Amino acid sequence: MLFNIISICRGGGYRYCRTDPPHPKRNSKGLYPLHRVILENRLNRLLKRNEIAHHKNGDKMDDKEENIELIGWREHAIHHAKRVIWIKVICQNCKKEFLRIPSQIKYNIKRKSKNFCSRSCEGSFQYPKGKRISRGSVTAT
Repeated sequence: MLFNIISICRGGGYRYCRTDPPHPKRNSKGLYPLHRVILENRLNRLLKRNEIAHHKNGDKMDDKEENIELIGWREHAIHHAKRVIWIKVICQNCKKEFLRIPSQIKYNIKRKSKNFCSRSCEGSFQYPKGKRISRGSVTAT
């Protein structure tokens, strides 16, 4: 066992704990996610950067040892992406059909930007004269 759990509190939908010795990745209040501490104690090592302590049943407050599994970032993203509704969009440049999640479409609307299937399509798109949206520095003419 790497860490003894001293106290537990709630916040942001998860349960956090103080440990002895203090966890090296604790926040400024000395707290660290309980599910991660439980998994690290089971593995007898700290989690690597690309590892996630995932709640199998989806309940963030259920920190039983049998409910927490070790998975990689990629697998975790794929697991949660299955619940997302994908929307078909047509690229403004090449007219190819591709998929976007609603938040990406909202982001583009907010920025008054267009939907492109790739960065190369966005870069080669011919905007009407004077309509190009510049990102970054502003140049005076």
